Amino acid sequence: MNTVQKMQAALAGQITLRTWWGCSGLAGEAFRSWFLDRLMAKINRHDCRRWRRMTPEFQASLYRDAQRLRDIRHRVIHRQFETDIVNRRIGHLLTQD
Repeated sequence: MNTVQKMQAALAGQITLRTWWGCSGLAGEAFRSWFLDRLMAKINRHDCRRWRRMTPEFQASLYRDAQRLRDIRHRVIHRQFETDIVNRRIGHLLTQD
């Protein structure tokens, strides 16, 4: 059962869902109320924290990695990527020599 199916079953009152560590389980209207409260809190939070992957430096590194990928398609040799995401996903395209 995937997440959407579990939520639908909880809203219908067929199952109970534990929503946090101390919760004995919510079903039906209690689950709906908890879910909407959490959703509104997330929407209204106006989170201004600077996430690591959103910093200008990280975005510039992603841009340079994208340029390296374009170069690799044109048979230009590159030996490293700057970002962990690109390195993990397509690091196999780098030259090992």
